Amino acid sequence: MRREELCDQKLCPDSPEDGSSRCDHCPLDAIDAAQSSERGLVIRCALDMMCALKLGVRISLDEIAADEFQAMLIIAEERDLLERDKSR
Repeated sequence: MRREELCDQKLCPDSPEDGSSRCDHCPLDAIDAAQSSERGLVIRCALDMMCALKLGVRISLDEIAADEFQAMLIIAEERDLLERDKSR
């Protein structure tokens, strides 16, 4: 899911009238909090490493923390599931 698909402040009935902030239960706030958490930062590092590997950067397995490697495996599996679902 994309951030822009989560909330449109102009369409949200609970958003403040002036459009200057989000509603109290905005899913974007939950996403921001999750991305700033310890686990969110691990996922961000894993995604960055996956992008670097695609670009041809050489990273040895010794340079990847176990939690980041596990996150990379989960991300790859979830991407595969998403692709399979899209092809149906």
